[in-house]
Order: sequence, then structure tokens, then C-alpha cells
Amino acid sequence: MNILVIVLIIIICILITYLFLMNKEIKRINTNFEKILKIDTNQELHSEFTNKELNILLIKINNLMNYIREKESELARKNNSLRNEITNITHDLRTPLTSAIGYIELILKSNLSKEETEKELKIVESRLLRLEELINSFFDFSITTKSNRKIEFSKVNLIKVIEECISHYFDDFSKNNRKIIFENDANQCIINSNIDILTRVIDNLISNAFKHSEKDLKIKLSNKDKIELSFENEVINHNIDVSHIFDEFYTQDISRTKGNTGLGLAIAKNFTEILGGKITAKTIKNKFKIVIQFSK
Repeated sequence: MNILVIVLIIIICILITYLFLMNKEIKRINTNFEKILKIDTNQELHSEFTNKELNILLIKINNLMNYIREKESELARKNNSLRNEITNITHDLRTPLTSAIGYIELILKSNLSKEETEKELKIVESRLLRLEELINSFFDFSITTKSNRKIEFSKVNLIKVIEECISHYFDDFSKNNRKIIFENDANQCIINSNIDILTRVIDNLISNAFKHSEKDLKIKLSNKDKIELSFENEVINHNIDVSHIFDEFYTQDISRTKGNTGLGLAIAKNFTEILGGKITAKTIKNKFKIVIQFSK
């Protein structure tokens, strides 16, 4: 009987000691945890105490802290990117507006002839049209970021949409002794789509080719196993980073003096994905090619 009592006392002492050490370890972990939360560090929690459940808990806490750090880093990058984008948007909108105001002041304050006034007014018109184009681009981009926007689909003749978009740029290309070559293997290609959004995609890609190329644009439509639409042209700038070509506000014109917002291809990509398609880009020597694929 005495032996049993002694054994129980020993066990109780061991348990009390274990609980004391466990409590001490938890306090140490809690103190370290509070320190980690107060400073920017990649430090993780660890235990010097051998306890399976405690170690599993610490692993989960460390994983959660790493996840939070990644999200905070991602948020910081996005905030920095947003600040840069707002600065770029402000610059892009201010440039043609400031220029237009300057020419209007010149017209009002100077004793210009009728011919000179008309010349200056045409410049003002071109600046305001550029401003309208920029505003439309930013509006289109804002639409693509609204995930809850309801899109209505209907049967659309893709070839007809392409031909109408080409006709809009016929004069611009002709004035520069350039052509838009359209190749297709059928009289019509009916797809389930939204004609307004589809038109914006094709229009943006033709506009992009016109601005960043000096030669002809080749558009090819293949309607076989899948519907594939490609836009190929010879680029001016051979240092295109294809991996970022569809990023918002990406542009090779760092100074942004050419009026390029870097939104055209980002809008085309987002709109294409809204329509259920896939868009890719690649360069082959001095050729730049964008391919859109739609499932039948």
C-alpha cells in the first residue's frame, strides 16, 4: 500500500512538473509570438518542448503567418502599382487637356486670321479626340474589373465583325501606305459571343498594330478543330517583353510621350476571357503575333 502511494505521489509530481514546464513553454512561445507581430521579420515560432500536438499547432501558426506575410507583400506591391498607375493616368489625361487649353488661349489672345484659327482649332480637336480615346480606354478597363457584370451572349458572325473593324482603320493604314490583309477559310464563322465586347477586342488589337508597327497587318481566321484568330505584324520595338505584354499599363514608352496608356492589350485580354476565349502573344524575330482561341 505504501509503495502504491509513493508511486502515485511520483506520478503526480511528474505531471505537475510537466504542466509547469508546458505552461512555461507556452508563455515563452506567446512572448515570441507578440515580438514577431510587432516587427517585420520572417522569424518562425518553434518549441523546445517535446509535445506532438503543440508542434502541430506551431506548424499551423507558422504557415498562417507565412500566408499573411505573402498577402501583405502582395498588397504592398499592388498599392505601389496602383499609385504608379494613378500617376500615369493623371499624366495621360493632363497632357492632351493642357495642350488643348494652351491652343484655345492662343486663339483667344492672338489676332489670328481665319485660316490660322481653323488650323489651331484642328489641333485642339485632335487633342480632345485623344483625351476622349484615353477616357474610353480607362472606362473599358474599369468594366473588365467588375466581376459581377452580367454579359449577354448571342449568335455572332465573327467574320462580319472583323471586316467592320478593318473598315474603320482602312483610311489610317492607307494614308501610311499600309494594308490590312485578312485571310479566312470560310464565308462565315458563327460563335456565341457578345458583339460589343468582341468588337472592342478586335478594334484594340488592330489599333495596337497600327500604333506599334510600320508595315502591313495580317489577320488570319482558322475555323477547324477550334476557332483561332491571329494578328501578325512587324514591330518597331524589338525589345517587347511578351511575358508582361498583357499587364495593365505596360508600355515600352517609359516616358509615355507617345500617348500610349498600356491598356489596349490588357483590355483585349480581359474582354477575351470574359467571352470565354484565350489570348496569347509571341515574337518570332521581328514579327509580333497575337492569337485568340475560341472553342466551338
